[in-house]
Amino acid sequence: MYRVSILLILAMLFLGAGNGHAQKVGRAEIRDAIHKLKSPNPEEVMTSIQILAASGSTTAVGPLSDLLRTGPRNDITNSIIQALGSIRSKSSTALLLEYLDHRRPDARIAALFALEGYNDSKIIPAFENKLRDSDAQVRSTAALALGNKGSAKSVPILFQAFDRGVYAAVIAIGQIGSAEDAQRLANYLGKMNVAVLLPGFEQFLTRKAIPNKAKAEILDKLKELAGPDVKKFAVAYKATFPKGTEEDENPLYKKVCRMIRQIAD
Repeated sequence: MYRVSILLILAMLFLGAGNGHAQKVGRAEIRDAIHKLKSPNPEEVMTSIQILAASGSTTAVGPLSDLLRTGPRNDITNSIIQALGSIRSKSSTALLLEYLDHRRPDARIAALFALEGYNDSKIIPAFENKLRDSDAQVRSTAALALGNKGSAKSVPILFQAFDRGVYAAVIAIGQIGSAEDAQRLANYLGKMNVAVLLPGFEQFLTRKAIPNKAKAEILDKLKELAGPDVKKFAVAYKATFPKGTEEDENPLYKKVCRMIRQIAD
């Protein structure tokens, strides 16, 4: 289906392989890595940052923050931001928020990813502010981050961003919006390229919290447009139902099967 691949791509580019979960790293290895943060060898510094990120040790927060404040080269900066995101110490929140305004877009993106795992009242407003960033990729990442944070209060500003061309916002709207928001999104059908809207409808249709009545209404409106993009979407949605589902036992499944049969290739 219309998968949200942008998050994975950006995470790999800017945040390395860290997954936010501490791995077993011994105290001696942590101490050695902290010591090597001062190494003149950039590759040794990078390796040490990765070790500290994997350790999840809050002991590393101070030394990593100190190195970050010295303004190291770009890849080291991004790697430290990722490490602080993996460790998730509250003491790093303010520093990471500062990097949302860094001169480099990739550093701002790294900070967005890093802060996703934090809980602080300043984070969601800061993410919303990045929807107006000068860089398109930062704006898209901020929209996706808001969807992952799961605050429905962000839906109105996400619609505003979508109207300004931040099309990734449609995914976040589908992730956290209500059935009424699904109807609002459906009002865009026929006014803009349906392919831009489908990722949002995918999110709505696959969420258990959205009533089946609202899902049926989405399918009905999509069927009115027909076309190859809609048929492809319907085929992918059909595949999300359990294997062996019968049309007569599930109204939504029956509706999507009919869509597929009735929309010409």
